[in-house]
Amino acid sequence: MALSDSKKTSEYNLDEGEGKYNNSTDVFKWVFITEVYGAIDELALDVGIAQYTKVPSAGLYVQDTILANTTWTKSGAVSKLDGDSFNFAADGSNPTTGKTLAIYNDTSANKDVFCFVDMAAGDTTLGFNYTVNAGGIATTTTNA
Repeated sequence: MALSDSKKTSEYNLDEGEGKYNNSTDVFKWVFITEVYGAIDELALDVGIAQYTKVPSAGLYVQDTILANTTWTKSGAVSKLDGDSFNFAADGSNPTTGKTLAIYNDTSANKDVFCFVDMAAGDTTLGFNYTVNAGGIATTTTNA
């Protein structure tokens, strides 16, 4: 496990396949949680954000921020969730207890976590930058 490793929850994939979400119109949010990335079970059956300990707003960090401009697109066998990169500036009051970044579907009844990102030992008092690469936040590949 290393800084910026990510894992998508399998329960989200199942619920997505059963039509419980509309990734094109649902609202996604991001939040820091105190759980260590390596200890999070991405195969868990209950992945609602309430299962994790959110880091409260402090300094320039705002808990439960909307992930702007999310889109769900498909090209060939790959579909992806994309959205804008986000950041906040350095501030000595920014929280220091966040171990993992969680991106979750705020529209879903359970506020189910879509994916987790390892923050390793990042010092958010120095600010925080999350850059969404060209491949999107996460992808799903369909094999024939």
